[in-house]
This record gives sequence, C-alpha cells and structure tokens, in this order.
Amino acid sequence: MLTNIFKPKHEYDLIRLGGNYDGGYLVERSSIEKSKSLVTLGLGYEWTFEKDYYKLYRKPIHCYDHTVSYSSIKKLSRKALASNFFRLLKPKYFTKKNFLSNLKKSVFLYKDYKNLFQNEVKHYVLRVGPGFGPGNKGILLSEILKKIQKLPCFLKVDIEAAEYRILDEIIQLQDNFIGLAIEFHDVDLHLKKIENFIKSLNMTLVHIHPMNQALVVNNIPIQIELTFAKNPVKINENYKIPHHLDMPGNPSFKEIDLKFQD
Repeated sequence: MLTNIFKPKHEYDLIRLGGNYDGGYLVERSSIEKSKSLVTLGLGYEWTFEKDYYKLYRKPIHCYDHTVSYSSIKKLSRKALASNFFRLLKPKYFTKKNFLSNLKKSVFLYKDYKNLFQNEVKHYVLRVGPGFGPGNKGILLSEILKKIQKLPCFLKVDIEAAEYRILDEIIQLQDNFIGLAIEFHDVDLHLKKIENFIKSLNMTLVHIHPMNQALVVNNIPIQIELTFAKNPVKINENYKIPHHLDMPGNPSFKEIDLKFQD
C-alpha cells in the first residue's frame, strides 16, 4: 500500500494533455501556461501530449528518445502494413480494432511525425542519463538544459525504468522546471527512492494515476504517473480520486483503486 506522501493534499486546477489512454497526462494548468518550453524525455511512438502542448501554446519543445528515428518509424509502418495485408488474406485473424490501429501506424504515423517535428519542435535521437559510456549516444539532463533558451520548462519523463538514473539530476536542476509529469516503473522495488524524491522536490504533488495495465503487488501498483507543479492553483481543500479527467492507460482493463496508509 502506498503511503500518504503519494497522495496530493488538495484538489488543483488540472487539465488533460495527450490522448485518451496511455500517452495522456493530467497536468496543473498554471504550470503549463507559465512554462516557456517543454522538455520530453522518452517519446516512443505516442506524441499526442506534445501535439496538444504545441497546438495550445506554440512554445518550443525538445524531445529525447534514442529508440525512435525516421528509419524505425518507416520500419514500424512497413510491419503494420504487412500485418494488415495478412489479416485481409486470413479473415479469421481480422478485427476492426487491430486493422484500424495498424492502418494508422502504416499510413499516418510517419506523416504525423514529420508534421510535428520541425522548426521549434525538435527530436534528438539520444539516450538520456549518466553512465552509458561512449558510443551509446547518451546525454545528461544538465547538457539538455544548456540547449534550452527559454526557461523555466515543463519536464515530462517516461523512460521505462531509467528514470531512477536521473532523479538526482532532476533534484539538482529543479530551479529550471515549473512542472513535472513523470512515470515510475517497478514502484514496489523503489518505494523509498520515490518517497525521498517527492520530499526533495521543491514542487507540489498535484496528481497521481496508476497505470492499469501493470501489476499490483502488495496493494502497490508497480507503475504510476505523478504530476508536480510550482505554486499550483488550489480549487478545493479535499483531493478527489479518481479525477474526472482520468482515463485508463489501457481501456481493456479496469482502473486500479488506490489506497493510502499513514
């Protein structure tokens, strides 16, 4: 069971950026509006959050992900197109949902990527974090911030358990951030580390959301999203969970009922 340090103290003015399911985050409105840029660590093939941010605010975006590139997107597109061709030839494997999903990947993904990542919206094919050694195309968070001309920025982190490598840097550099949305993995194994991070961060925890596609171990969801903000706008004394804007990470599974202990 999660301790009360994981529970926001009040209800804050939250908005949703990104898709309805995995890829969308609840963030505090004023921290987003006052940010002068967005830094995304971990992009994957889901950039609806970045699209919404740029559409609404027209501010610079810097994204870092070594797993995504023009060539990887083309490869994914070809694979999705081949899968749809196979499903058309073998009707017993055909489902409308999978067909439309693959169609989106094969036809729209590459075009969508090219349309978004241009001018002041940039994607760097670099791994984030220390200790990767030469040849791994790595970059430190401190080096990323040197490239950012407009600060403070809103920081979004989803780097598949590598977040623990950069927590100390986030703390050291936190004056550069006005808000943070971060996804933690293997939470049951790193509870104390996350608790210490929350205590050391000079921001207010404004939202928590468990990822329902992951396991629950000892009443602890092993994958959670936490959102923080500096000087957030409080709209109610009592925190409400789930928030009315929350959506399941995976619509095929029930949401996880969070419980906290003192």
